[in-house]
Amino acid sequence: MPNLFPWDPWRELRDMREAMEKAFSKLPKFLERGQLGDWIPAIDVFEQDDKIVVRADLPGVAKENTSILVSDQEITIQGKTSREEEVEGKDYYRSERAYGSFSRTVPLPVMVDREKAKASFKDGVLQIVIPKTKGARAHQVEIKPE
Repeated sequence: MPNLFPWDPWRELRDMREAMEKAFSKLPKFLERGQLGDWIPAIDVFEQDDKIVVRADLPGVAKENTSILVSDQEITIQGKTSREEEVEGKDYYRSERAYGSFSRTVPLPVMVDREKAKASFKDGVLQIVIPKTKGARAHQVEIKPE
């Protein structure tokens, strides 16, 4: 005979919290605040005529602390930012600004000519323009009825 006991909604919430804590405890230590992996820049990738444009928001990152690696099929943006100043004798009420190293790799939608990539950096936005290789245009395939 099954074990019968009254339903307790709080027990279900405790069980769910314990399962979440167990899952998150297995995350690597580098995901802790202020270390590698703490911040990942937002990136847009779009096609414009015969080129691919990649834009990344890098607020507070100096261009000297940024590197770009372009292959035929993907782009990697790496960099680092550090805390501007140490506040001595003060207690933080809130600290949300991320700092540390970051690396972001995104696939490109078509093959590109990596040798002709050009980058500019303005107002915290990194823009990379990469020409497509010849014949790297998207091709629409028509579906024929059977």
